Amino acid sequence: MSMGRSEMLALYRNSLRAAQTFETYNFRAYFYRRTRDRFHAIASKALAGDTQAFEQGVQEARAELSVMQRQGSLNSMFAHKRIVLEASQNSVGRHRRRNGE
Repeated sequence: MSMGRSEMLALYRNSLRAAQTFETYNFRAYFYRRTRDRFHAIASKALAGDTQAFEQGVQEARAELSVMQRQGSLNSMFAHKRIVLEASQNSVGRHRRRNGE
């Protein structure tokens, strides 16, 4: 089954959206990077003309999407402490002013 460009872009966008649903910064960054790398590999297979590897990559991307969606919703159910990278600039600025830095 051949996949059209619009279908492939929709799968890519949905995967990026699923990666952004993670509350934890490290998970969010990992899945975003993994999604981007996976689709670059799939695109290079398509350009090389390897249809079997392309179809296998698409199937793996669909399976990965469903896993990310489940894990993202599970991750959002549990509270966590925000790390420094997630803190807003305003809260950092207020902290510095209070301490006289």
